Amino acid sequence: MNDTIVRYQLNPMLTDTVGFFDYCVPLTNESQAPIADSLKKYYNFGAYDYISPLPPHKQFKQTISIFEPHNLAPKHGGPLAIEKQSTDWFTVVFVTCLFILAWIQNSYSKRLGQIFQAVAQAHYINQLEREGNLFKERISLGLGFIFYSISAIFGFLIVREFAGIPAGLHNLTFAAIMMGGLMAYQLLKSSLIYLSGIIFDTREVARLYQLNIMIFNNVIGIILFPLAVVCFYWDNIFVLTTGIIIVLLLLIYRLFRGILTGLANKSYNLFYLFLYLCTLEILPLLLLYKVLSKM
Repeated sequence: MNDTIVRYQLNPMLTDTVGFFDYCVPLTNESQAPIADSLKKYYNFGAYDYISPLPPHKQFKQTISIFEPHNLAPKHGGPLAIEKQSTDWFTVVFVTCLFILAWIQNSYSKRLGQIFQAVAQAHYINQLEREGNLFKERISLGLGFIFYSISAIFGFLIVREFAGIPAGLHNLTFAAIMMGGLMAYQLLKSSLIYLSGIIFDTREVARLYQLNIMIFNNVIGIILFPLAVVCFYWDNIFVLTTGIIIVLLLLIYRLFRGILTGLANKSYNLFYLFLYLCTLEILPLLLLYKVLSKM
């Protein structure tokens, strides 16, 4: 039927309850004599003329399809590839994080409360230190998994919404790359902090700064968890933007707390503090923004 001509007559007085033909009735008058191809026959639709006669230029239109007379403009000039990538792994990660949070709340609820208190007010870090070594506790493993996995998923959602996933790259692969990059960055930063503590003989300050980074990461992971779930299942741009703002505010607050930690030690050189902050805190954010802006 590629070359078939269909003739129909416009009559706005006829009622089309479903709006399929938009008041355009196909000329399929069965009273006419049948021929081999009914779509090529010029039908006499004069039975409807007494209702509302139309001007001659509107009496008949020609088209190759009965679906042609509409006001919907095509968005794409050609066929689109069907995306067959599975996102079931999102649900697996969310369920795993939910079980980890339930385990932490059941077994380490007091410790979790101390972490939130230490983020809110700096003097609670001393209490956190007195009651154990957070670097060697099992709660840190669970919270660390939540932070890295949820941060990777949230970053994946941000890139998908504002830039688009690179062509030919699987969603799971892209999220795994983001998670691996975040872990590598955190490992590099922790190593440099540890080395700077040895070089400048400020091991205690370096340890406190690493603890400060850890507790903020743990809280960021917990806060982003429900936001990532909402953004993934409901595709809410407002919630996604809210999460970005919350993370930026927490990172700025963490940077401010790190500066205060360095200033509290008189033996710590301010030049090296400024060099460290620019190299490991500010520069990575600028590079990340540069990469995302070019995608």
